[in-house]
Amino acid sequence: MKLTGEVIFNAPRERAWAVLNDPAVLQKHMPGCESLHAIGPDRYEALLKIGVAAIKGSYKATLTVADQREPESYRLRVEGSGKPGFVKGEGTVHLHEQGDRTRVTYDGDLQVGGLIARVGLRLLGGLTEKMTREFFEGLAREVTPS
Repeated sequence: MKLTGEVIFNAPRERAWAVLNDPAVLQKHMPGCESLHAIGPDRYEALLKIGVAAIKGSYKATLTVADQREPESYRLRVEGSGKPGFVKGEGTVHLHEQGDRTRVTYDGDLQVGGLIARVGLRLLGGLTEKMTREFFEGLAREVTPS
């Protein structure tokens, strides 16, 4: 499953970078995230409760941030599993300076297996795209002056 998109952050690139790398802010906006804590340099463990249609469950996931080029880009790897199945993916996040704003683009691939994948890739794909877009839009609101 392919995930791509972009969101405008009404803040300079350095501020957008800080928000995109703040575990407390990430946890606040990550759908279904109950906890997110560091387990090593640039590695995090997350506990998520997510449901698709009638299939709901908890997932334990490991997130790894790699290839950081502050404040331009980084690569994110995720591996998670739970009773409803597993998820494994990798993607890149790029921050493009546009005056006093930042255009954040993301591009990645996600593999899903187990019971949750049997719900149907069309339903799962739409839900995953929606959750990803809402996640980045929530982060963008964090940097918007009130």
